[in-house]
Amino acid sequence: MAQTTRDATSRHRIEVRVSPDQEALIREAAELAHETVTAFMLTTATERASRLVEAQRTVTLSNEVFDRFYASLDEPEAAVPELVELLQAEPLPRG
Repeated sequence: MAQTTRDATSRHRIEVRVSPDQEALIREAAELAHETVTAFMLTTATERASRLVEAQRTVTLSNEVFDRFYASLDEPEAAVPELVELLQAEPLPRG
């Protein structure tokens, strides 16, 4: 049980190499933000990562395109011949 708790709370390390100029800039920015370099880098990287992931998970449509999409949901279904054929085909052998 102690091992599970320890694993759940253990931290992982990410190391990066930076130029002297990058290090100086990061240290100055962290100081201006009243944060440690670690906290500054973690917060900055996490915020950017969250924005990038969210951008990939979100679909944004203009009002016109959204209205057409929404209206198409009420249209009758139309069979796509290629999909019908695919669904009726024998499955490929595994292995």
